[in-house]
Amino acid sequence: SASAMRAIEERIRVRILSEVSGVLDVEVRATGDNIVFCPLLSAIEDSDVEHQMSATEVECAAREILEADSEVKSVEGVTVHYQDTVLIRVDANICVSSNATVSEANSVAARLRKNLLDSESNIDQANIFLDLNVPSMQEKKLLSP
Repeated sequence: SASAMRAIEERIRVRILSEVSGVLDVEVRATGDNIVFCPLLSAIEDSDVEHQMSATEVECAAREILEADSEVKSVEGVTVHYQDTVLIRVDANICVSSNATVSEANSVAARLRKNLLDSESNIDQANIFLDLNVPSMQEKKLLSP
């Protein structure tokens, strides 16, 4: 590991300084065969970089999936987060009918989450935030002057 290599470098540096007279400072670099020091680098090397989607592409794909569902009245926001530079999490704010029960809205959210995770967008995690307080068209007509 990187920390083990660093410990070896430091031990060798101290030993050279203590055993060789006239040396003011020593810089030691240890390397190993096929050792990747950063787990993020190995994750990037292992992933298919050529097929990685940009945040904008992921957002557009997620919006299409969300808007395609007949229960979704509107998509108010989609935020794309990258975790460890390769894992994609999407947070989506959607509005459903104000007539929908909490149970129905939860079913819609679960279905949308599954659709996002099953999509070709390489989404690893999806959070659906529901707005149940959107007035229906009839309520808007009653409220408007």
